[in-house]
Amino acid sequence: MMVFPMKKSNIFSKIDQAKIDEKVGIGISEIVKGENVSFHVAVVKDKVREHYHKERDEIYYIVKGKGILKIDDEESAVTDGDVILIPKGSKHSLRNLEVEPLILVFISAPPFAPERDRFFTE
Repeated sequence: MMVFPMKKSNIFSKIDQAKIDEKVGIGISEIVKGENVSFHVAVVKDKVREHYHKERDEIYYIVKGKGILKIDDEESAVTDGDVILIPKGSKHSLRNLEVEPLILVFISAPPFAPERDRFFTE
């Protein structure tokens, strides 16, 4: 059995490191990463452009805020405490409904790699 060193971080200490990328509409900061999965905190100022991933599933957990999440052709209101599965291949976008940024954490499996697995539809 392989033994891996513990990887520990704090979500709230990483929020300030999540600088908004205006092209995408989201700021992302890695919390922890393993061989097969990664965990991130994200800050949404206005909206995240519609996109999809060919290789990975994501699970969103809304920490703070209210928004409208669209997955393919279905829209749903999201708020504090909501958990959403976004399967690979699903087009998705998120619109913040408040003045303050929407904060979420997400799990990506396999690990988040936007440079090779994030495709915009608009």
